[in-house]
Amino acid sequence: MRSKISKTIILLLILYAGLPLIANGQIQVVTLRQAVERARENYPAIKAAELEVERQKALKATAIDLGTTSLYTGKEEVGNGEPGINNHIGINQNEIDLLGIPAKSKLAKTRTESAVSGLDLTEASVVKDVRSVWYKAVYAKEQWLLLRQLDSLYADFRKAAELRYKTQATSKIEYLSASTKYQEVKIGIKTAESNYLASLQMLNQYLMLDGDFDIETEVSESDLFPVASAADSLNSSPELGYFSSLIKVSEAEWKAERAGFLPKFDAGYASQSVDGNRGYNLWQVGISVPLLFFSQSGKTKASKINYQIANKQYEQKVIEVSTRYDQLLSRYLILKDVIGYYNENALQLANEQIEASNLAYRLGSIDYVQFIQNIESAIKIKQEYLIKRNEYFELSAQLKYLTGK
Repeated sequence: MRSKISKTIILLLILYAGLPLIANGQIQVVTLRQAVERARENYPAIKAAELEVERQKALKATAIDLGTTSLYTGKEEVGNGEPGINNHIGINQNEIDLLGIPAKSKLAKTRTESAVSGLDLTEASVVKDVRSVWYKAVYAKEQWLLLRQLDSLYADFRKAAELRYKTQATSKIEYLSASTKYQEVKIGIKTAESNYLASLQMLNQYLMLDGDFDIETEVSESDLFPVASAADSLNSSPELGYFSSLIKVSEAEWKAERAGFLPKFDAGYASQSVDGNRGYNLWQVGISVPLLFFSQSGKTKASKINYQIANKQYEQKVIEVSTRYDQLLSRYLILKDVIGYYNENALQLANEQIEASNLAYRLGSIDYVQFIQNIESAIKIKQEYLIKRNEYFELSAQLKYLTGK
């Protein structure tokens, strides 16, 4: 009874994690969305970006600069047998930067916001890479499955050619040709399988799964870039958002440097005794400013130039992202129509061509040369479809990254 309960708990935990099982091998089958979520939760680059946000939040406290504190004791006007003034204990607070707190607080806030934008950019970049590697794995797997389908087809072809040869219905050349094509397909399957396993290893650098796993090759329309939102899609671009945040940071740095021209405050207090009599106090307040502003002036000018540079870098990034987006979108829309043509016409015709050629060869209506040509022509259509669909998926990943979808 306890064993059955344990198995049930394990099964529920696996299902709760969202990873279905292949019944015969207990291998995890991971979908694209599960892969993306797992990378978001575990990938070190994202964790590092999250820590940078926490670091900047911790640095907010440095905006309040109350200067340095000094404690002292001593005597004044002592000599000629006079007890003078005895400072029992004194405290001074120097370089209190009250007037600079607003500018420094603003700087700390913009740095935190920039770190958040950096986190968004890092996450978007990782998600783009996961999608890209995922689609390559889907392409590799479907190439492998296509060759396995071809293996079955050429196995039947070889058997039929062997039967014809043994019954002297055809020459040995036909049988040898069938055997050669069959062996070529076998080699192709091994290569395709190796490519698929390699693609899974590349994908696993983002998933970091301990055991074997497989992928779900089905790609839903919701996983692809939505063309309907293409008009305003750069408004949420993570790249542009990050470079825009750098402008705010550099502007806040400039204002913080300008605040360096403002005076700082000093304050002090001491408990005294005069001529041996206690109960006297000393207090003082003042301001401190540098006599010459050469150093601060240079820092302020440099920070202003940094602000101007950040603006120009943002303008350059807008041009680059917009140009790249237009190019990718143009190619994406063309491929969308091409993929539609394959799904509605070409693939169905290729399947019909394979079935008709297989039947015609068995009935003796076509010879082995025509059979091979027809099959290779149909398979080529399917392979071209897989190539174009892989490019279509890759463009979708790039567009979703650029637009922050």
